[in-house]
Amino acid sequence: MFRQKSESKPKVAMFFVYFVLALSLCVFAASVWFSSYAKNVHLRHKPLFRGQAEKIQNEILKLELEESALTDVERVRSLIKELGLVEPTTKSIDIWER
Repeated sequence: MFRQKSESKPKVAMFFVYFVLALSLCVFAASVWFSSYAKNVHLRHKPLFRGQAEKIQNEILKLELEESALTDVERVRSLIKELGLVEPTTKSIDIWER
């Protein structure tokens, strides 16, 4: 009535379970190793990165100041044109009273 289970099926199933377990542990160990390796590399180069970041931020601030100065000049010129005023010349002309 009852059939006996063959001995090969549980062995294959357990081998598959152990294989998957071992593979997942290897993947976990590799991910830990790579993340710690990348962290150590980043910590070694951190002062270099910080210096470069400060230089880049300073350049960006200089460019933003230059851009704001240029847009202010353009804004003043457009207002002068809208109001019909004359832009001052570079030389000042003094008119003496007689």
